Amino acid sequence: MTIAAHPAEAKQLKISILADDTAMSDEYVAEHAVSILIELSNGHRWLADTGTTNVFLENAKRMNANLDNLSGITLSHGHDDHTGGLAFYPQLKGNPPVYGHPYIWHKAYQIRPGQPVRITGMPYLARQYAAPAFRPLNNTVELDENFYFFTDIPRPPGSFAPIAGNFFNEDGTGPVPLLDDATVVVRTPRGLVVISGCAHAGYTNILTAIHKAFPADKLLAVIGGLHLMNASEEVLAEAVAYTKKIMADDFSLYGGHCTGDKAIVYFKKAFGDASVKPMGSGRVMVF
Repeated sequence: MTIAAHPAEAKQLKISILADDTAMSDEYVAEHAVSILIELSNGHRWLADTGTTNVFLENAKRMNANLDNLSGITLSHGHDDHTGGLAFYPQLKGNPPVYGHPYIWHKAYQIRPGQPVRITGMPYLARQYAAPAFRPLNNTVELDENFYFFTDIPRPPGSFAPIAGNFFNEDGTGPVPLLDDATVVVRTPRGLVVISGCAHAGYTNILTAIHKAFPADKLLAVIGGLHLMNASEEVLAEAVAYTKKIMADDFSLYGGHCTGDKAIVYFKKAFGDASVKPMGSGRVMVF
């Protein structure tokens, strides 16, 4: 893939959190999910994940966020807490295309000790409505001006990639490697804004792949679910060290969903309370 020269000029980028496990206030609805509206500097609007239910639609109304005629919907992976909202796809005017890794359709089960088996694949109605609009993507693709879709992220042996507990079969056989994991990146004059659904490919692995594609660009922000809730001290230290290596002076991190309180505290110690904040339904960020 050939990366174009850095954009000379751009208007502001606006990021609105439409669904997360927590909410900024009682004005907004929370659910175990991620859904993020991305308004690019060229005026195009993209939806990254759709949450579990119609919460993303409800919060969009409360935030006066326009979801009509989206340029597209990107899916970070096939789990129901990121794709379930596609069951409400007919309520989106404009029939936006849906982009994701081709493995996003496989059935999956989450099995954890002492808990009932959870079906985590894309729900039936979501599949029914998304399939006609689906466009499969591999590797790195520029979907819009300075807006990139990263998938098939390399995972070196021994690197942290949180995929444990996911299986193809409900009896706990056939571990799912979650190869459909994807991240979107917005390139701005100030640096790169990285937006993750769950970061199953591994926080540091993802940033390494992005830095390889944009070696001259600093990391301005990381937003989303980072799946560091069960990460060891060693993994968190590695994540902080790599972030420091590539970050901009005004770097910020907004972690939610599967990031984990321990990871947020760890990042706050490294970068300060002003730079590290919870995500939360209803939050709006401008870059």
